[in-house]
Amino acid sequence: MIKKYGTYLAVLAVGLVLGYFIFGNSGNHAEQHGHEVTSENSVMWTCSMHTQIMLPEKGSCPLCGMDLIPSETSTMVTNQFKMSEEALALANIETITVGMGELQNNQLTLSGKITANEKTNGIQTTVFDGRIEKLNVNYVGQYVKKGQQLGYIYSPDLYLAQDKLLTSASYKDSHQKLYDAARNTLGLWKMTDEQINEVLRTKKPMMKFPIYSDVSGTVTEVLATEGNWYKVGDPLYKVSNLYTVWAVFDAYENQLTALKQGQNITIVSNAFNDELQAKISFIEPVLNDALRTVSVRVTLNNKDQLLKPGMFVQGQVEVVDDEQALTVPKSAVLWTGKRSLVYIKPNPDLPVFEMTEVTLGNAIGNSYVILSGLSNGDEVVVNGTFTVDAAAQLQGKKSMMSNKMSVKTDEVMMDGHTDAMHFKGDFINKFTKAIHVYIDLKDALVATNADKSMEKAKVLLSQLNEIDNTMLEEAVQIPLENIKTNAKHISETNDIKVQRQYFKPLSEGMVAITSNFSDLDQPIYVQFCPMADGNKGGNWLSFQDQVRNPYFGDMMLTCGSVTKTIQ
Repeated sequence: MIKKYGTYLAVLAVGLVLGYFIFGNSGNHAEQHGHEVTSENSVMWTCSMHTQIMLPEKGSCPLCGMDLIPSETSTMVTNQFKMSEEALALANIETITVGMGELQNNQLTLSGKITANEKTNGIQTTVFDGRIEKLNVNYVGQYVKKGQQLGYIYSPDLYLAQDKLLTSASYKDSHQKLYDAARNTLGLWKMTDEQINEVLRTKKPMMKFPIYSDVSGTVTEVLATEGNWYKVGDPLYKVSNLYTVWAVFDAYENQLTALKQGQNITIVSNAFNDELQAKISFIEPVLNDALRTVSVRVTLNNKDQLLKPGMFVQGQVEVVDDEQALTVPKSAVLWTGKRSLVYIKPNPDLPVFEMTEVTLGNAIGNSYVILSGLSNGDEVVVNGTFTVDAAAQLQGKKSMMSNKMSVKTDEVMMDGHTDAMHFKGDFINKFTKAIHVYIDLKDALVATNADKSMEKAKVLLSQLNEIDNTMLEEAVQIPLENIKTNAKHISETNDIKVQRQYFKPLSEGMVAITSNFSDLDQPIYVQFCPMADGNKGGNWLSFQDQVRNPYFGDMMLTCGSVTKTIQ
């Protein structure tokens, strides 16, 4: 009996052990599986171009149709952001690894204009008080020779001096010294012996005295008008000898190390086909504090009078530098006032990007020398940079247009500012008028009206051509020329698709400059469509916060969002 119960107990024990291994492990597996489900369900899915989209399941973006990607912001630092592989392919994003290399025989290009040679400038003045009765030299560009009669002047003082001469001549024999003094006074007032003898012969003072030129040259400024009264020493006009002229270029601080007096320079202009070879004759020792530039001067022979003051020219200087330098292509750099920005790819295996500020050296060919901000081996974006910047804006990260600056680590973002472009003269007033014409152009594209777009592009180009860009810093000149170039392209075609292609780079320049304005009469909204330009995205400006898409018109009228407000 005991043996029988022992057998039952043994079978029960074996059953319990087997049950533990079978069902206990199964329970653990179930528990683990439950954890996995919980973990998988906790992953949220977002769109790389519309980060406001957060869905619990994988699928397509309800706004643009792109595949959603897992939201992995917790694995990235504050200013890093991720783009999907599909977005990278659509935007044709390209990167390169920067490295040190030798720069040899590269060209540095300077912008400038022709001015009069100040060493040959002259001023014609009056030698006595009087009223201009007749003026023969009365317009800029007129050539004047020394000794040429300029007009007539009436002078009471000169009239009285002549009368005194006639009086002293009547008792010349007894008062020779008084006569000589009266005659010498007229000589000091530049009356010739012939004129004095004529007064003595006729015994009548000259009422209108002829004025003769003391200088030769081309009139550059007329300061006198007929009928006005002028005192001794007052200028009548300015002249300059244009047989030699100056070409004056603006060089920025980071370019000065590549320039020296006596250095060869090649000068080109749209006014003539030939290249002029010259040498740098003078580098101004004082920096222009407003423009942060130094004037570089070249003296040019102008015997054929081909070079006119005010004409734009470019100077090309050969830069020879055997030192190791870190360079990036110009396409990698974004400009925003004085700040220069590039996007780096911190991890070559992940589509993660981050903006960083760099300090530029000389522009050498199609590259910039990097003085600080990058290290040898960094991977930077060289194609599709604006698209990457747009993705950063949409994800609320540090970008070109951002009003927030933040550090590269997981620190709290700090309030900051974007260094502003510096504008001189009436640039802001003229460019503000151009903004209104630009909005008209945008509205024409929204309405898919190609003819009106051509018309408004011509008006915009005309407005921008009134702006003197010689006094603007390079950071303003570059986007301004970009706007003018693309406005010209739009004005030359009535193909709405082609017009919209040129509208994107035109708008990039408008946004870059307008973002530096403040105290505007009305707010201006920067709007962005991720679907424009083959899903590469495109910005534009608008006076209304309601989106009206110029890239698609009625097809996708409200596609886009406001990324920034300028006011």
